[in-house]
Amino acid sequence: MSTEQRETLDTILREGAFPADSDVAEQRRLLRELLSAQPLPADVSMAEAALGGVRTAEITVDGIEPRHIVMYFHGGVYVLGDAFLAADLASQVGRRTNAKVISVDYRLAPEHPYPAAVDDALAAYEALLHNGTVPSDIVFAGESAGGGLAIATLVNARDRGLPLPAAAFVMSPYVDLTLAGATMVTKRQADPLLSPEALRARVADYTGGQDAGLGLISPIFADLSGLPP
Repeated sequence: MSTEQRETLDTILREGAFPADSDVAEQRRLLRELLSAQPLPADVSMAEAALGGVRTAEITVDGIEPRHIVMYFHGGVYVLGDAFLAADLASQVGRRTNAKVISVDYRLAPEHPYPAAVDDALAAYEALLHNGTVPSDIVFAGESAGGGLAIATLVNARDRGLPLPAAAFVMSPYVDLTLAGATMVTKRQADPLLSPEALRARVADYTGGQDAGLGLISPIFADLSGLPP
């Protein structure tokens, strides 16, 4: 992305592309409009599939013979986005790792609050293992809420005695739904999109009355011992 493109995007986001006071349906429409305007690269293919009863998008890059699988979790504060809208970013991870990407279309709040997303992520991972993929050939990846979900899935799998994937790669993971971090304030001017107000408006949608500090909701508070890098 060029400096000019970054400045343009910054301006769009600061002008309230996703206003905190808009409802979930409107925010979903705006996100779909924004992401759909960027077509996938011509060498990227995407097919609908399923794992453990959970809808997925299988993403491959032409010319890559994948030996490994990236299980990808999309962002969107647990209420926005889907596995298919995330295909561009997910495909970039696959391209750089010579891997096939399976983007998980976990259920969204507020229609499906916690633990729906956590249950779907674990079900998809268990099905991948059951289908014969060895854990050492799997890496979790995700951004924002998807990054938090990737870590929560590692914790959940460990606690249930499942073998763990080789690693996890998380980008700006949303790991504290209590919103207690000081950088919410100190870095506010540096972030054109996320604010305490915007995040707080969606927290209750996902927690559904549960404690936001639970380890599988906010994995910053979970025991992370024994997890892969």
